[in-house]
Amino acid sequence: MRIALWSPRPQTPESNWVAALLPFLLREVEVVQVEEAPADPPLADLHVYEIANDPDHAFVYRAALARPGVVVLHDWSIHGLLAQVTLGAGDVLAYIREMRRAHGQTGAFVARQVARGLGGPLLPSLLAANDRLFEGCLGVVAVTEGLGRRTARRLPGRPVMALPLDFLRPAVAVPRPDEARHALGLPEGALVVAVAAEDPQGARLSVVFRVLDRLRREHPSLQALGLGPTAAFSEVSWETLIASRADVVRGIAAADVVVALRFPAPGGLPEVVVRSLEVGRPVLVSAGTPPAEELPEGVVVPVDPHVTEEPELEALLGQLLAEPDLRRRVGALARAHGARARDPEGAASLLLAFLRAVAATQDEIVRVIVADRVDERTLLGYAMEEVRSGARDLGLVGLPLGLEPLLSGLLRGGADHAGPERR
Repeated sequence: MRIALWSPRPQTPESNWVAALLPFLLREVEVVQVEEAPADPPLADLHVYEIANDPDHAFVYRAALARPGVVVLHDWSIHGLLAQVTLGAGDVLAYIREMRRAHGQTGAFVARQVARGLGGPLLPSLLAANDRLFEGCLGVVAVTEGLGRRTARRLPGRPVMALPLDFLRPAVAVPRPDEARHALGLPEGALVVAVAAEDPQGARLSVVFRVLDRLRREHPSLQALGLGPTAAFSEVSWETLIASRADVVRGIAAADVVVALRFPAPGGLPEVVVRSLEVGRPVLVSAGTPPAEELPEGVVVPVDPHVTEEPELEALLGQLLAEPDLRRRVGALARAHGARARDPEGAASLLLAFLRAVAATQDEIVRVIVADRVDERTLLGYAMEEVRSGARDLGLVGLPLGLEPLLSGLLRGGADHAGPERR
């Protein structure tokens, strides 16, 4: 079996799993890595496309739309990726058309605002725009159970598997706490809180630092260590120490507690959360997001991201800072789970079994995909998309509607005529 594995180069944080699994995959199958847009796609028995809401995945997204394959899905919402492929190429109409296709008039309205530079990050993140990707795929490997459940509801009848690939980041050496503190210039006896800002807009930094200001009255030695780009902390009034991305593990090792709030959150587990588990540090995360939903109770500390967020964060963080034994117990649970979850050989075996099952039925799935496609530039294609959009709104996903014969008759051969300009 020959697999074409489409994943960006240089590797993004989402694609670290490729290096971890590749030695085990190569024991049983041939793998061709496609790390940038090729002049001609490689010959393969099965194409596997890694998709994340990241501009680096644009060439993978285009390839997935052109040729059915298995999608490795990191984020439910790929709105940013869609915007890169359309708006980034100067094609505003294509962006509006895709948003309208996925979300009707609401999608078209939001798309026009985003195209004008309005709307902010939250509203677009709620409009996933993944319909076309799903409709043309053979199956999906989701990196969390939550993503897997949502995908299975969207793709009834297609193969879907959840596989926790976020735990397969490269192994790193963890320094002793005293070594890490010395390297970062932190006092030996201080209480240290590492504050993550992988996504500065979603990291709730203003809330976190207001809470730290108040907690410092009870703990005068309290220090804050920023994990993320320096610019993310530029408006923080604290005397904050900034660690570069390369120092994430050192910063976590130096900390007593890690705060990694993020709302809204993407579909996978952030690097800071995974590394905190590996190092064995208590980590506070936003409730309702993948780190809180995917990990067993007690492994992370969830904080409600809504109206009670600030007092809840203050109470939970304050308790952790005041009780060393509690920090040790939570940290031990975190470390044990991180060690159990890191199993590249087992993950490779599960992935191969899934890919072989998909390959065995891909001809049948491709026939279904091809039978359901009509050129959207034609009147028939336009009409079919309009009816499908209404069917999706009614929850009739995956139900065979028999549209082409019915609409062809109504339109009297309209498939040969150009469709109207899509709004």
